[in-house]
Amino acid sequence: MDVSKRDFLKSALAAVCLPAGLVQNVKAESKHNVVLRFAAMSDIHVDKEDTPDSPHRIRLAKAIQAMNSYSSGQEYPSIDALVAAGDLTNHGLAEELDAFRDILDREMKPETTRVLCMGNHEYYGGNRSLFEEKLQIEANRHEVINGYHFIVIAPDSGEPHGQYLYVRDYLAGEIEKARRADPDRPIFVVHHHSVYGTICGSANQQFDFDPGVKDLLGVIDQYPQVVDISGHSHAPSFHPRSMWQGTFNAIGTGSFFFFINYNEGIGGIRYPEGIDCRQAGTFLIFEVYDDQSILIKLYDTICDSFLDREYLLIDPRDPQTYTYTDKRLDTAAAPAWAQGAQLEVAQTSADTAAVWIPAARDDMCVTYYTVTVEKDNPEEGDSPRVVHFWSDFFMKNRAERLKVVIDQLASGTTYRVKVTATNAFKKLTPTELTAELTTAES
Repeated sequence: MDVSKRDFLKSALAAVCLPAGLVQNVKAESKHNVVLRFAAMSDIHVDKEDTPDSPHRIRLAKAIQAMNSYSSGQEYPSIDALVAAGDLTNHGLAEELDAFRDILDREMKPETTRVLCMGNHEYYGGNRSLFEEKLQIEANRHEVINGYHFIVIAPDSGEPHGQYLYVRDYLAGEIEKARRADPDRPIFVVHHHSVYGTICGSANQQFDFDPGVKDLLGVIDQYPQVVDISGHSHAPSFHPRSMWQGTFNAIGTGSFFFFINYNEGIGGIRYPEGIDCRQAGTFLIFEVYDDQSILIKLYDTICDSFLDREYLLIDPRDPQTYTYTDKRLDTAAAPAWAQGAQLEVAQTSADTAAVWIPAARDDMCVTYYTVTVEKDNPEEGDSPRVVHFWSDFFMKNRAERLKVVIDQLASGTTYRVKVTATNAFKKLTPTELTAELTTAES
């Protein structure tokens, strides 16, 4: 059975993202072959104070081992490149760059090309010259791997919001060179800060952290065949909006250091008990096929396995095939509670209450829960206590229920608790789960 890209688009890609394994099966049937494979990661943050068993150092080594092991077992056995999209170190110091390079020297195959990019952290104790000297590469460069063009650009300083105005003309010229050299292939552009208003985390501000930059607009968006690879946001790559298609293709690499979940404009969000945002170790494997489609697989070094989500770019050169667009915000279904789902009050004190929330169901993922606690007999001036909690959506082994703690309650008071769930496309459960609790007397 030969499945055309258009037929596949109408069927399997009616879903926003794809369950792991589906794409390989379809492509095996349609006789498409891998012609390029590379790994992509970012935000490793090797620090001078690290020990050899620091978690992010171990995750970097495990990632390289995993990409080598996976590739060697495939019909196309090569891992052609390692892309690292910035913040390789915490300060850009010589000893940190040395430690990062030593891990690569020890773990990588010599034939794998190193596509390494500066981030803002490389400027905190270092500079562009030191980066180039230690890693023996140019910070802004254009290289060709298996006939595919990779263009790497560096920020001009360590400013959190990034500065790329100085390199706009260079980038425009290099993309145009790549297009003219081979107009029928995607072009990979690598930089640390994401392009504003594209992937998850590129437009949300939190803790004075502004991950998206506008400097590259007017350049990258002139070329739909660009596949833009960035880091910096620390947003989980499992979030389905980490893959975006609009005027070009963009994807976020996640993080090896910690995850930041973006507040989507609702203010602060907490983590449930037992959920640790430092459990971050996801990287991407890109497989480019001979029809120029691209499969992106997510590997998690925390559990040493692939995550159950893949992204398939049917034809990254053709916007008519784009599926990971902003339209998903309008067309995605809402999450729902399982039949019989109930809240359970775990414990209370004079000013806090712990509640178990059953995990809501969603096609993609539930990103957070909103807990509203209102006095059973409110007095004038009383307002509900509203607290948002992240789910564990970025973890492979997700819990059936999550324990959350609500504070700043009054003692000896009866409250009505209401909970809703919100998914990655900002859709809410149509119904609330409710429960009643009474705090202890002080």
